[in-house]
Amino acid sequence: MADTLRPTKVEINLKKLSYNLNVIKNEIGSRKIMAVVKANAYGHGLVEISKHFEKEGVDYLGVAFIEEALVLRKARIKTPILVLGGLDNEQIDMFLENDITITGSSIEKLKTISTRAKKLNKVAKVHLKVDTGMGRIGVQWDRVRPFFKAAFQLPNINIEGIFSHFVSSSSDLKLTRIQLERFNRALKVLDSYVDKDKLIIHLSNSGGVANQIKDAYFDMVRSGLSLYGYSPISEFQEKLKPIMTFKTKVSYFKVLEKGSTVGYDAKYITKERTRIVTLPVGYADGYARSLSNKGKVIIRDKEYPLAGRICMDQCMVDIGSKGEAYNGDDVLLWGNDGKNNIDLWEVSKLADRSIYDILCSISQRVPRVYISYFY
Repeated sequence: MADTLRPTKVEINLKKLSYNLNVIKNEIGSRKIMAVVKANAYGHGLVEISKHFEKEGVDYLGVAFIEEALVLRKARIKTPILVLGGLDNEQIDMFLENDITITGSSIEKLKTISTRAKKLNKVAKVHLKVDTGMGRIGVQWDRVRPFFKAAFQLPNINIEGIFSHFVSSSSDLKLTRIQLERFNRALKVLDSYVDKDKLIIHLSNSGGVANQIKDAYFDMVRSGLSLYGYSPISEFQEKLKPIMTFKTKVSYFKVLEKGSTVGYDAKYITKERTRIVTLPVGYADGYARSLSNKGKVIIRDKEYPLAGRICMDQCMVDIGSKGEAYNGDDVLLWGNDGKNNIDLWEVSKLADRSIYDILCSISQRVPRVYISYFY
């Protein structure tokens, strides 16, 4: 059976994706934009989303691992790609052979990159990483002088850019300002070694754009979550359009008597004679198990509660003694179907999981269907 025939699917609206991209472009002006497509484009589909961004003319794509970048190159995507994560030295050749930009995060890494590039008669494209507070990868902001000195002396390396990463630009503006000041201090040290106008300097992410921290935009901004239509900053959320709608269909209907158990461990017991419908979607699809007995769905324009624990592949809904539902009826799990809406932020609260977690948990067995019209 073709994947697209599965009743459970996520619908991805590319028209809304373009809309969100333009919202960000309008905010940052003529600066470059990196569309972050790591983690299967936050669950939306790595290749299709990246192809759309390429058509829209984004300047860079950002991924976490070389494996993601190779998938894009195999799909004939030519847009520059920066691998934002740490470098495994054994994978350097793959970067060089596929024109993929490397994050240079230490002197030792840069030396290894240089050696391999020279041996292969290649020039490695590198963006230097400065750690201003994340504590993850990159040279500490107050120890960059020897790092910069080495970087611009090593052969077969083309330093294209330099960047850092905000820790909490959506929620902690004081810390964000401290990080910006640290980054600026590192850039002053950089002046001794290169003309910064020749580099792509980038720091701001979706939160930085939403909070309009304009002096952090530099030459390019990196946007992830906002492109897909979500922002924890309510004023900016109002400007965006979520692009994912999670849907399924009713697969079974039954009537249960008062006192009947529903689901594993009998965590739901009917309080009256009621109607239960079963949906072919579960936690293996990315429908969070923590929504058990808390989540809500919409069937025939009416909202109903989940009943019992969400199973690996199925879940149940109590539509009450007078609820109406038939096998094959459409069911909205979250998003907007043109008539009804279930806000993913509310789902996130009920599930007690971050919106990033929920989006990235949509499994590969759930088909992505792409549309290009507003509703």
